[in-house]
Amino acid sequence: MRIAMLAAGSRGDYQPVLAVARGLQARGHEVGVTATSDYLPMVTGAGVRAEEVAVDVMGYYRDHALRDGMPTGLLGQMDLLGEVARVMAPAVRETLTDLWPRYDAVVTTAMSSAWPGLIGGPRKPQVLMMFVAALPSVWGDVSLYSERTGRSIHNLVSGLRAMGPSARLATTDGSSTPRERLRGLTQLATAPAFVANSAQIITPRRIGGRQIRSTGYPFLDLPAELGREVAAFLDGGSAPVYVGLGSHTVPTVRQALAHTVSAALDLGHRAIVQRGSGLEDLEHGDRVLFVDEVPHELLFPRCVSVVHHGGAGTTAQALRAGRPQVVLPFTMDQPFFARRVHEIGVGSAPVPITEATPARLLAALETALDPALTRRARSVGQVVRGEDGVGGAVAVIEAELGRQPASPKAATRRGGQPPRRQRTSPCGVSAPPPG
Repeated sequence: MRIAMLAAGSRGDYQPVLAVARGLQARGHEVGVTATSDYLPMVTGAGVRAEEVAVDVMGYYRDHALRDGMPTGLLGQMDLLGEVARVMAPAVRETLTDLWPRYDAVVTTAMSSAWPGLIGGPRKPQVLMMFVAALPSVWGDVSLYSERTGRSIHNLVSGLRAMGPSARLATTDGSSTPRERLRGLTQLATAPAFVANSAQIITPRRIGGRQIRSTGYPFLDLPAELGREVAAFLDGGSAPVYVGLGSHTVPTVRQALAHTVSAALDLGHRAIVQRGSGLEDLEHGDRVLFVDEVPHELLFPRCVSVVHHGGAGTTAQALRAGRPQVVLPFTMDQPFFARRVHEIGVGSAPVPITEATPARLLAALETALDPALTRRARSVGQVVRGEDGVGGAVAVIEAELGRQPASPKAATRRGGQPPRRQRTSPCGVSAPPPG
């Protein structure tokens, strides 16, 4: 089968999609993955065919979308991403129009789930792959929109409130007709769905009329190495605290990073810190190492604790490493993962980025390093390492696509790779989805 995987967002959004794409390829399927211009090398480097969306995602996000700062509330954040998505919609439509005849079926993520509704032509079998369910639910352990532990009507109410911005975010092409927007939303509401994440953190539930399955997180494990400088630092002393808060470098994040490094040093630990915040220009001595991109699957197991922003991928890697966590959520799905890390007993209570004072960060890191919590993190890590996220996702995709009838107008060419179109890559925009 020829399967198009519609991906968008930041590095953490592409990695699990590429892992599943490689799994589908290993099963004999022909797979293409949509890639904005800035992530073309990542997709092709993973050995997967790229279907280019000619936009510069993170460049626009950093330089334009955050010019007035990130809204603190979820609804405001979704509106901001909707504004960005409206600008990127023409490039998405062009890409989909080109690739649509060349594939038999599509796998979408939460941000791209309504993309198929932006174009005409026959409908394709579709499966929705999420990293947390973006659907209203009374349950606090499954839905992005939930705010409370356990079962609560407040969770359902907060989810229903988010439906308006969610619908606008999913149908942001101003040139699309009302019928096209309705078609996209209909597919979003009815497509078979699963959560590509660990059942340790996303509890399988029946919500929105569908059984949401957790298949395990699909880790993209490519050949990698730590690098000599990082390896030498790790070998030269006790296990450090890892500190990294994603791609956001606004002043609030820089301040939180500085407080976290100070807390780690005050507790007698060394620190490895993600580069790019400006902190590397300060004097920290040989107890702090600043790094660029380092493979988390190699680094986290050698750290004593992981302090991060709560992205889906970083959370999953910290779970797999079996290391206690301190999560400083910033936007979108990060507050959910921060809360769940604490609820399952592998991390401190969340410290929202706007409340990351020196005292709160010191207390949170002390809690995370408690021996009982550390043992619990190791136990959960053993379970997560035993999950086959790629195999689970591939099995669901194959089963669901096999149940859906193919369009009678679908292209009939078999064998070989879909032809790749050649285009230039003007600077455009996209919005990083949750994670």
